[in-house]
Amino acid sequence: EGDNCVFDGMIYRNGETFQPSCKYQCTCRDGQIGCLPRCNLDLLLPGPDCPFPRKIEVPGECCEKWICDPKDEVILGGFAMAAYRQEATLGIDVSDSSANCIEQTTEWSACSKSCGMGFSTRVTNRNQQCEMVKQTRLCMIRPCENEEPFDKKGKKCIRTKKSLKAVRFEYKNCTSVQTYKPRYCGLCNDGRCCTPHNTKTIQVEFRCPQGKVLKKPMMLISTCVCHNNCPQSNNAF
Repeated sequence: EGDNCVFDGMIYRNGETFQPSCKYQCTCRDGQIGCLPRCNLDLLLPGPDCPFPRKIEVPGECCEKWICDPKDEVILGGFAMAAYRQEATLGIDVSDSSANCIEQTTEWSACSKSCGMGFSTRVTNRNQQCEMVKQTRLCMIRPCENEEPFDKKGKKCIRTKKSLKAVRFEYKNCTSVQTYKPRYCGLCNDGRCCTPHNTKTIQVEFRCPQGKVLKKPMMLISTCVCHNNCPQSNNAF
């Protein structure tokens, strides 16, 4: 028989499951208490079609719900959910949370636009507070100028094309301070579409009107892949 647990003046036997609140389900394990959130909203964020979410309380319901916030100013982070809350840690000091943190980072989502400047998102708790944070980065799969979808050598797809000249990225009337020679994903003439396969994230500095300077994370493409899993009714692919 394992040790009992004491929480909020109540004694729980080893193996016993209880709910200290409607939001958490806890289990006593040999004197230690472990809790899981019953509201999956604590772990799951809205998708890329809702880049700026906000949680609200619903009268009469235990779990909060996500709504889409029209704000378009904050590009990185800002919407944090504690992976270790006071109810879940049961007295463990917040400063200890990084030692107990199981790192979780999702893949970057697909770019929101098939040509021109868009954004992609991911969720990560890779920070000192072990908080689930939504991150956003800029991305450009290809410029929107009309291009020949295939070359003269008879190829059906061009996977990756490198910009022949140095370009400046543009974002909300702002222009990148440095010039870049980015790689883009090509086009196909057999119904397939080409999307990024290997990417990295860099910080790009933009100069805006009235001398304002912005720094934004942005995706740089290393390689692309051509496939049949194309977005429906997306003519740009």
